[in-house]
Amino acid sequence: MSIHKKLADIQQRLKAPKNERNDFGNYSYRSAENILEAVKPLLGDCSLTMNDELIFSGMLEDEIVGAGAKAMKVQTQRTYIKSTATLSDGKESISSTAFAREASIKKGQDSSQTSGATGSYSRKYALNGLFAIDDNKDADATNKHDEDKVSSLDMSLEGVASQPAEQPKKRVDKALMQKSLTALVAAYDSEDDAGLHETWAELAAHEKEFVWHQLNGKQQTQIRLVTPKKEAA
Repeated sequence: MSIHKKLADIQQRLKAPKNERNDFGNYSYRSAENILEAVKPLLGDCSLTMNDELIFSGMLEDEIVGAGAKAMKVQTQRTYIKSTATLSDGKESISSTAFAREASIKKGQDSSQTSGATGSYSRKYALNGLFAIDDNKDADATNKHDEDKVSSLDMSLEGVASQPAEQPKKRVDKALMQKSLTALVAAYDSEDDAGLHETWAELAAHEKEFVWHQLNGKQQTQIRLVTPKKEAA
């Protein structure tokens, strides 16, 4: 049996429930650890390996360090963690890669905790890609349990995308859009509103339109909340 058929068999049998809970966002989710725990009994004669790599974007951003009279502005370089999940039977292998951006500032965490959390997100989405787990098509995208909280929001795309919701006319770099999508989802899951806003603001209008349709309802709502309308242009 080829590695692709073995992978297809694992994908069909894999059940990875959402055992984790985000009380802030009031939703359930699955972690990389949940996926690994569920997939290990299904591997048979295959092995699953995970590899992480730091990627420095070369892009500089301003960051305030310290507080009060000791506060100063420094320039920091954005850092991504690239995670690769590889399934191998000793003869053939197949891999999936995902990226997550480290938050510049994360309250309550030191740098090692921030890197650890970011690595967990990138590993999760690498595993999602390998085992065909779609986190967008779930109950969160259609839930109405927060209707009373969001009913007063402007639910149009004003301030989010300047083009109507249709297939983008301009070509997009899908590999780059996957990085941006992963960074947006990671920022949303880690409640990093600053990172969510910064990542979204860097996208061109047609790129926003492309990425928008990959997000679930709650992620779209949070982007509306953190995006000033003046940035719509």
